[in-house]
Amino acid sequence: MKFYEHLISTSTGGLIVALVATPFDVIKVRLIAQTLHNHDRSCFYEYCEGVWKDICLTCGYEHPPKAVYRGVCQREIYSGTFDAAMKISRNEGISALWNGAAPTLLMMMPSAVLYFTMFDMLRDKGRARFAEKYHAFVPSIAGITARCVNIGIFSPVELVRIKMQSEHKLVYSKIKDSIRNHIQRNGVKSLWDGAKSQLFRDVPFTVVYWYLQEMYKIKLRKNGYGTLASNCGGAFVGGSVATLISHPFEVTKTQLQSNVGVNSNYGSSGMVRQLINIFKISGTKGLYVGLAPRMIKVLPSCAIFITTFEGLKEYFNSKNND
Repeated sequence: MKFYEHLISTSTGGLIVALVATPFDVIKVRLIAQTLHNHDRSCFYEYCEGVWKDICLTCGYEHPPKAVYRGVCQREIYSGTFDAAMKISRNEGISALWNGAAPTLLMMMPSAVLYFTMFDMLRDKGRARFAEKYHAFVPSIAGITARCVNIGIFSPVELVRIKMQSEHKLVYSKIKDSIRNHIQRNGVKSLWDGAKSQLFRDVPFTVVYWYLQEMYKIKLRKNGYGTLASNCGGAFVGGSVATLISHPFEVTKTQLQSNVGVNSNYGSSGMVRQLINIFKISGTKGLYVGLAPRMIKVLPSCAIFITTFEGLKEYFNSKNND
């Protein structure tokens, strides 16, 4: 397969997923980010300019401290996926569900090209080098390697994307100020804040996803299913199990990256302490906030990615052979 054909095969799926999945990403980020809004009375005091009363200075009405976030009255608290979708659409316009689409597209296409190109190359080399009994593990190893490289390169863009999706009417000038302030306080390396959580999220996700995807794809093909059905079936099984296992690290990553630009030490105690604190405050439920929209996003995204990639690759290979 020629280079430009590989480019088309990898980038097409990334473009489709970026446009289809962004609304679910926005909802997931808002649900996770609002868990940082539930401050205690001392935090309320700090943001309401020293007023020891449950009166928000931004709206003048009395309400509990948890409804004030960074000095802004949170009139809307999202209770779930559908509730968040309705309130975001009603209060900010339907286009708000595509907040962060620009950095998503900026990151998704080159990220997809790099990831799938590396994955395809490493998988083929691994299968040629190792005995057939080890072939089931080769995709996971190839996927982990490609994913680690991806995170190292694109984590700063991911940080900007999460920041854009986390707040209401967050304009580019404010994002620029937030990132600049964050770098001034913490150094350039802080652009990779959340990369550790992303690594802990993506490594188990990649291992589980590719192992199950390959296993079920082969089983379905042996049972007479075609390329599309077998790829979709494998992607759904692998994606659902991998999402459940990796989601707590998605929560820590999103909380940390959505807090960029705020004068806060949140996340400075480390990822493990962050997970423990979430569990202490909210229990297991807190570790799986935003799971529903992420699951809705991941399952079709995995299916679209893998079927588009494999389908176009099969088309170009057959065309070149002819």
